[in-house]
Amino acid sequence: MVKMLCLFLVLQTTAFAAGISVSVNEKKEVGAFSVGVGSAVTLKSDDEKLNGAATFLGKVIHSDGSESYQMYLDKKGKKVYYIDASDFARKNSKLQTVIDPYEQAGGTCTAYAIYGFLQQTHLSGFEGTGELATTLASEDTRTHLLADAINEYYLTPAHRYSIRGILDKYGKKFGFKCKKFQTDTYESAKAHVMKQLDQGSPVIVSFNIGPKMVQSPFKLEMYGHTKPEIDGRLWIPRKVGERNSGGHTIVATASFTHNDRLYFVMVDSDWSEPRIWDAEETLNNKTAVSEIEFVTCK
Repeated sequence: MVKMLCLFLVLQTTAFAAGISVSVNEKKEVGAFSVGVGSAVTLKSDDEKLNGAATFLGKVIHSDGSESYQMYLDKKGKKVYYIDASDFARKNSKLQTVIDPYEQAGGTCTAYAIYGFLQQTHLSGFEGTGELATTLASEDTRTHLLADAINEYYLTPAHRYSIRGILDKYGKKFGFKCKKFQTDTYESAKAHVMKQLDQGSPVIVSFNIGPKMVQSPFKLEMYGHTKPEIDGRLWIPRKVGERNSGGHTIVATASFTHNDRLYFVMVDSDWSEPRIWDAEETLNNKTAVSEIEFVTCK
């Protein structure tokens, strides 16, 4: 009887976990994706907190192309849920994808950002010469690309500390051209980032940090895990007058609005899952905007 009860509980748990369905109420088309980040959806689940209105924040993809989880902002706008792909009743190939980042080793954030940027460029639908897709198709070639980015940025004299220089090198092979953008105003910075994200294209963002991390604008939960709460701390560009505490580089992958406020979905290799930036808090008239370097490639 005990064995039968245990089996029943396992089956019951599995059925519950695989029962979440998603219906799209208002599509936000982004680049090649008909259901982009920021689309209004309804979640249907036996779990009350995942039952009702929500905002879709991205289908997160492992480096090998397999789906990791999906991200949703709850109807009250208080928490972002990272929900395992296996919990959904069916797959949807039209959902906008975001790369599941590798967590960096040591102080190598810029090289990891370059690698994540190339991954995200591929996910956005970029074809070019076809070599980027080939390079990212196997574990061996992906590992070589990450190692090469580390070597190029930190060790190779010709490209040392030059994001644009390294991406120009890769662009000759993969078939894209890159631009660096800097500005003194937060209005033009946000406009530049939004122009790229609305097309589904990622943006590398490199900046100087202040002495303290800030908290995520929403609580973060890895749904269904024994320790679900995710560290909500973030590095953002320093404010004017704050002590410069070093540099950091991340990748902006998508944007959405909530209560008329703009947010970015960021891939930051300090963490092993995407994070959310409050754009109004990050890029405002108190930010040392002129120090921020934005790089895009097409």
